[in-house]
Amino acid sequence: MQEFTFIKQNIDKWKSYDSLAGWLYTPKVDDLIHAYDDVMADLAYANTQYPNSRICIYLNDLCMRLHEAVYKQRRYGFRAFLHLFTYEIPRVVALNHRILIAAFVIFACFTLSGVILAFQDEANIRNTLGDAYVNMTVENIRNNEPTAVYAGGEEMTSFLGILWNNVRVTFLMFASGLIPFVGPVYFMYHNGVMLGEFQSLFFLYGAGIGFRSMTAIWIHGAFEISSIIIAAGAALTLSWGWMFPGTYSRKQSLRMHGQVAIRILTSVVPLLTVAAFFEGFLTRHVEYPLVVKLLLILGSFGFIIYYYVILPYIIWRRERKFINMEDLK
Repeated sequence: MQEFTFIKQNIDKWKSYDSLAGWLYTPKVDDLIHAYDDVMADLAYANTQYPNSRICIYLNDLCMRLHEAVYKQRRYGFRAFLHLFTYEIPRVVALNHRILIAAFVIFACFTLSGVILAFQDEANIRNTLGDAYVNMTVENIRNNEPTAVYAGGEEMTSFLGILWNNVRVTFLMFASGLIPFVGPVYFMYHNGVMLGEFQSLFFLYGAGIGFRSMTAIWIHGAFEISSIIIAAGAALTLSWGWMFPGTYSRKQSLRMHGQVAIRILTSVVPLLTVAAFFEGFLTRHVEYPLVVKLLLILGSFGFIIYYYVILPYIIWRRERKFINMEDLK
């Protein structure tokens, strides 16, 4: 058998075994043992027929990870926590980057539509945010305190209330994935249009007011909005497993994709906590120097880009989990 034919006949099976080795919770031991034995047989054949091929490296790596999944003892404590956030989650992000990119693009399009609606007619903003909130914001703008809404209340009380609301919205976004695609897209539409219209409201009263509002809002907004987009990506992952089970049963596919989605969702919990802290304790201080505000905003976005783009790419490059079919022709 030619090497390309051998790979083409088995690549889908190997990818399914790869997902078994990467689950958040250990699947049935019998399934892992079957996968391990099957891959060992394929590796023995590849070593005999194609001893200098990259496919041998790939299958050997897959065997090692399946072996580890069968025999390893689960680690607990700080080391397991550190391993989860420094390796497991970025790896899952790397393998599901297309869905996360799709979530970002969809959310950005809805936000842009909110901006367009806001500049078309202020009534559109009132329909979304409500007359009371818009009137309050306009009054604050006229008093030269455009972001005064963030200054109310005691800091710790605000922090806890904001954290609860952020977690509630984000987990509702994730749960909407059980309504395949319609649920996540609706939540992205609602939040994206609201964001676009809210930010545009300040620019309707001048570019200076708009810029001042951005230097306050995005102190916490960098983490908060990123969390919503990432949760939307997790919800789309859940929907994909529900609608396109492939060779799995629908129940197995939903379980597998659900566990991947939970890993992605887990990563936003620290982001939501930091976002709530920033909004409760820092956003209200409009007297902070501009350079401090910009450092907080740019530092937050820099962290998001590193953790969700650069680190997953580094891990993907290092491990080379999947074989490129075109390279093996």
